[in-house]
Amino acid sequence: MSAFTLPRSTRPIAVGALFAALTMSAPAFADVVIYNSIPSPLPTNVTSLGYECCEVNEFGNEVGFSGTARQLTDVTVTMSNWAYQSVYPGFGTATGFTVPLTLNLYNAGAGGAVGSLIATDTINAFIQWRPEPDGCSGVGSTTFTGSGGCFNGLAENVTFDFTGVTVPDQVIYGLAFNTYSYGAAPTGVQGPYDSLNFGLTTTSPSVGTNVVPGTLDINAAGPYPVTSATPGTFGPDTNWAPYSPAIEFDATVPEPATFSVLAIGLAGLAAARRRRRS
Repeated sequence: MSAFTLPRSTRPIAVGALFAALTMSAPAFADVVIYNSIPSPLPTNVTSLGYECCEVNEFGNEVGFSGTARQLTDVTVTMSNWAYQSVYPGFGTATGFTVPLTLNLYNAGAGGAVGSLIATDTINAFIQWRPEPDGCSGVGSTTFTGSGGCFNGLAENVTFDFTGVTVPDQVIYGLAFNTYSYGAAPTGVQGPYDSLNFGLTTTSPSVGTNVVPGTLDINAAGPYPVTSATPGTFGPDTNWAPYSPAIEFDATVPEPATFSVLAIGLAGLAAARRRRRS
C-alpha cells in the first residue's frame, strides 16, 4: 500500500469531508469597503472639478486602505454632470449620454511621486442629463424636485470593474477622459463631456485615509487649477484643502464561514489518516 493511499473504510470520510470543504467554501466571499469618501446619501449635486474648463487631463489622489483585504472588486466614483439635453441635441438619448471614462491605479513612490501603473479600466459610462434650467436662482440653474434647492449639476455614481486586481496598502488613482480640448485624445468636437466634472467632498473619508490631506494629484495643461504640480505631468499638487475626490474602493475577503467549513474538512481528513495508522 502506498504511503498516500487510504484504507477503504476511511476513504468515504476523508473524501466527503474534503468535498464539503471545497464545495461549501468556494462561493463564500464578501465585499468590504477599504476606502470611501462618497457622501451618503448622495446629494443632488456636489462641488466638482471640471476637466474642459480647467484644462485637466487626469485628476486623483493618494489614499491608504483600511483592513487587510487588498484584492479589489470594483471602484466607484462620483461625477457631477452640468450638461442638459437641449444644448446637445445630437448626443445620446432622451435620458442621457455615453462617455468613455478611464480610471488608472498607480503605485505610490517616495514623497508622493506617481509610480508605476498597477491596473487600468475604461468603461463606457452612461451619464444622465441634468434637468433643463428653469432659472430658479439665476441663469442655468434648475429646481430639482424634492431637493429643496437650486443646482447647476446632477451628481451620480459610476463604477469600474477591477476584479482580481491586488493592490498595496496605498495607491494613487487618476480619473481621465477626453473633452473638446483636453485628455489623451481630445475630441475636437464640443459635447456634453465638456460639462462633466469629477465630484469632490469636504469631509474626511469614512473608511481609509487621505495620505497627505490637502494634496491631490493632477495633470493639467495650464497653471489653473495647478499650484505646485508640473503642467502636463500627473503628480502631486498642494493647496486643495479641504477638498478630495469622492470615490469608493471595494475588495473581497473570505467570509468566516469559509474558514470554518474548510477546517472541518481538513479535520475529517486528519482523523481518517489517524485511523489508518492505528
